[in-house]
Amino acid sequence: MRRRIFLAAAIISVSGLFCFGQTESLRDYVGLINQTFHPDIVAYLGKSKADFERRGNADAAKSIDDYLKGGSGTGFVYVAPNGANYVITNHHVITQSYDISVTFEKQDGGKITYGGLTIIAADEEMDIALLAFRGGGGGGGEPYPKGLTFLDRPVAEGEDVFSAGFPGLGAVTLWQFGRGMVSNVRVEFPVNDDTTTGRIMGPYIQHTAQVDPGNSGGPLLVRDEGVPTGYAVAGINTLSARFRQAANFSIPVDRVNAFLSSALGPRPEDERPRLDARVGAFTEGLGESRAVYEHIAKYLSNACIGENAEYALVETLRKANRTVQDDIIRAFVHSPVEGMGYAVAWTIENALRTRPGRISVTVDSTAPNNKNGFTVVFNVNGSTISSDWVNDYGIWRISAFGDFAAGNKTLVEERDRAERDAKRLITDYSFQFSAGLAVVLETGPAFGADFKFRTGITGYGLKVYTGGKEFFQGETTAGLYFPVRMKKAALTPYADFGLGIAVKEPAPRTPNPYDPLPEKDMGFAVSIKGGLMFTTSAVPGLFLQAAYQHNFYIGDIKGIKPGLLFFSLGYGF
Repeated sequence: MRRRIFLAAAIISVSGLFCFGQTESLRDYVGLINQTFHPDIVAYLGKSKADFERRGNADAAKSIDDYLKGGSGTGFVYVAPNGANYVITNHHVITQSYDISVTFEKQDGGKITYGGLTIIAADEEMDIALLAFRGGGGGGGEPYPKGLTFLDRPVAEGEDVFSAGFPGLGAVTLWQFGRGMVSNVRVEFPVNDDTTTGRIMGPYIQHTAQVDPGNSGGPLLVRDEGVPTGYAVAGINTLSARFRQAANFSIPVDRVNAFLSSALGPRPEDERPRLDARVGAFTEGLGESRAVYEHIAKYLSNACIGENAEYALVETLRKANRTVQDDIIRAFVHSPVEGMGYAVAWTIENALRTRPGRISVTVDSTAPNNKNGFTVVFNVNGSTISSDWVNDYGIWRISAFGDFAAGNKTLVEERDRAERDAKRLITDYSFQFSAGLAVVLETGPAFGADFKFRTGITGYGLKVYTGGKEFFQGETTAGLYFPVRMKKAALTPYADFGLGIAVKEPAPRTPNPYDPLPEKDMGFAVSIKGGLMFTTSAVPGLFLQAAYQHNFYIGDIKGIKPGLLFFSLGYGF
C-alpha cells in the first residue's frame, strides 16, 4: 500500500514538473505586445494632460498618462518554413500603432524585449496581423530557430483547451495560463447584431478557457506531446462575450493558415482591384440613411487621425449635436485614439452633408499619386472632393480627405488666432461711454458725450451736447444695436430715441419793461438718432462712432437747426 502511495506521489510530482516546464517554454514564444501612438496623437494628448493638471483634475491627467504608455495585447512566435521569424496577433491589438514591441517574460522574472516590429500584413475583417522582427521576415536577424507548432486537425467539442497571454490587472499586465474546454467548434454571428445586411463574423471556436482584456492575439492551445512545448496552436483568442459566462471565441487555425498563405505569398502586381473594392465599400456606406462618421472612421489611417484630431475634436464640440458629442466622448473615454478617429470622421461627414438626406457619392477618377498611393476624386452632391489613399499593410486607408482632413496644421493656428481675435473683439458691451464733436448744422460746433448701459441689443442711457453758454441739450435715451462681426473688426448700426430738454441763449429783443428778457430759452427736445459704431480686436473695447440726430423742439427755442452730426471716440466693457 505504501509503495502504491509513493508511486502515485512520484507520478504527481513528475507531472507537475512537466507542466511547469511546458508553461515555462510557452513563455519563450508567447509575448506581450506593446504599441506607441503617432507623434501628433501623443502631442495632443500631452496638451490635454497638461490642461487637466492645470485644472486640478489629477485622475483625468493620470488616465491620459497611462494611455500614453501604449496599448497592449498578446502575440506568439511563428517561424515560416524558410526560417523567417514573425509574431502573430490580432489586428485590433496593433491598429492604432506607430511603433510596436514584444516582450517575453521568463518565470524567474527576466524579460527580453524586441522593439521596432514592422507590420507585414493585416486583415481587418479576419482580425489578424503579422509582424516581423527588426531585420527579420526573412531579412536576417531572426532570433528564433523554431516557433509554436500549429495543430493539424480540427478541435472537438469537450476537448481541453488552454489560453496563454498577458491580461491586465489595473495598469499592470500579468502572464496568465488558463484552462477550459471547447463548447462549440464552429460559431458565426452577424456583424454588430444586424441580421439584415447578411454580413457574418466568423467562424470561431467557442471555448471556456480564460480570456480577459489583454489576452487578445494570444494562442488557443491543445495538448500535443509530439511537439517541443507540449502544446499546439488551435487558434487565436480574439473575442469574449459580454454578459455571458466563459463564452470566448478564437479564430481557428485553418483560417490563420489561409491568412499566412495570402500574406506571405506573391504580392499582386496590380493593387487597383483591392483599392477599388475598398473604395466601393466606403462609398456604399456613405449612402446610408443615418450618421456615417463611425463608418468613415474605419477607413482613416493613423496618420490621418493624428494629423487632424486636434482640429476635429474642437470642431465637433462646437458644431456637432449633443448625440454626436456624447458618442465621441464615450469613444474617447474608452480609447482616446478611437474618439479622435470619430471626430475626424465627423468633420468629413459634416463637410460632405451639404443638404439633408443621404449623401450622394460617386467616384469621378482614380489615379496614382507621388505619395506611393492613389488619389481618388469623388463627386459629392454635385461637387468634387479629392482624397488620398495609402496601402496601410495591405489595407487601403484614407490619408487625406479634401481640405478639412488634410493634416493642415495652420487650421488649428488660424482657429486659435480667430478665437483670440473674437475674444478681443468686443461688441456686446455692458457699459459704454463716448465723447467727441457735435456739429449743430448751420449753427456751429459743440461738445457731445454719450453714456449707455447695454443688455443684448438694447441700450439705455444719457447723452448731452453743449456749446458753452450758448447751447445745452440733455436727454435720456433708449436704442437698439445690431453688431455685424467680421474676423478682426465689427460694425454696429444702431438707432435710438431720446427725450430731454434744450437750453439756448435767447436771441436779441427790443427792451420792454413790462416783458423782461428771460435769461435762457428753454424747451423740450425729442430726438431720433441713427449711427454706426466701428471697433477692432487691436484695442479691445475701443470704438469710433458717427451718427446723425434729428431733433424736434417743443417750447420757446428759436434759432437751433434740427439736424446734428456727432463724431466720437468711445470705450466700453
